[in-house]
Amino acid sequence: MDLKKIKALLEKFYNGESTLEEEKILREYFNGDNVAQEFAADKDIFEYQTQEINDLEQIPDLSDEIWSKISEEKNHKTLKYRSINTIFLRIAAGIIIILGLFAILKDQNMLNYQKTQYTDTYQNPEQAYEQTKATLLYVSALLNKGANHLEPINKLEEGTKELQKLKTFNEGLNELDPLKKYSVANKYFKK
Repeated sequence: MDLKKIKALLEKFYNGESTLEEEKILREYFNGDNVAQEFAADKDIFEYQTQEINDLEQIPDLSDEIWSKISEEKNHKTLKYRSINTIFLRIAAGIIIILGLFAILKDQNMLNYQKTQYTDTYQNPEQAYEQTKATLLYVSALLNKGANHLEPINKLEEGTKELQKLKTFNEGLNELDPLKKYSVANKYFKK
């Protein structure tokens, strides 16, 4: 084969401009026995490329196996989602049953409550008033006794009133925020 043509094809090959037919011509030339000595390095490259192509052709095609595994996985996932859906439906049915029972029992309790009639325990209204007054005074005394333990909290509240003065200081600092923008702009003007 003409060495000028081989050089031109090699140049196109290394520039990434060669076609598949031109690469096939180069591969056939370099796999032959009549390769010029100046192309010894190129011969090694093309022999390696040919060897790799042969090795790739010997690798079995796994695409059918992969697709079958994917479809199996897809079927497994749909079964999984179906089982999850049935679980959610069962939970929803249980909630509906519970709410229905609650409504029924509530209605029955309301009916029983309406049937119960309260009677006065005192015949004399003044005696009932005095008893109620005594009970409310007793509850009030218990509440006041429980509120005595809250007195230290009042001292804390007085301390926080002193800290309210810092709020006005913070408001003053917030009014100075526009000056920060001017100082940043001033840096750029100095440059």
